[in-house]
Amino acid sequence: MPTAAGYADCSYQLTLSGFTRPAYVTFGVNPSETDPAMVASQVLGAWSAAGSLNTLMDSNVTMTGVRVSIGTDAGGGDLVYVLPTSIVGGAGGSALPPNCALLFHKTTARGGRRGRGRMYLPWAVSETSTNEDGSLPPASVTAATAAATAWRLALSTASCPLVLLHGPGKTQAPAPDVVTSMSCDRNIATQRRRMGR
Repeated sequence: MPTAAGYADCSYQLTLSGFTRPAYVTFGVNPSETDPAMVASQVLGAWSAAGSLNTLMDSNVTMTGVRVSIGTDAGGGDLVYVLPTSIVGGAGGSALPPNCALLFHKTTARGGRRGRGRMYLPWAVSETSTNEDGSLPPASVTAATAAATAWRLALSTASCPLVLLHGPGKTQAPAPDVVTSMSCDRNIATQRRRMGR
């Protein structure tokens, strides 16, 4: 499905040392730049900004690429660029398997389901910081929420504000909405398809 004109569908590629399958963190932005290479550089900078999401990542995990796909008015397809990179995670310790992830809730000014989104971050939670019932201690929730907030603000500072890109549904998809806040769920999330076979 093509991206809404003027907006960018982005993803971070994360690779765990010794694990064959990468994981992807996907999100949308509303860049002021029209060059996908420039947008990829800005999105990469937000990841490694002070206090941002990379501070949560297992040090055995490396971001190996940033993909940006910008929607165009011409109808000739998206402008795509993949930026190779090598940024090592900033947290010590050993994370849970990739099917266990931090779950971030995105909020916008729009009401209803269309105004809410989610984002999963694998290899960002350790066994020692997870309770037996799958919940996170309040301090971990606070730290993860602060990192997500730093990332969102870094994107805005880079003139790439975070948005929700709406897919087709029972009603016509509205224009993407700016994300006004992010919060970490108190329970870890699971994604079975992230596990290798």
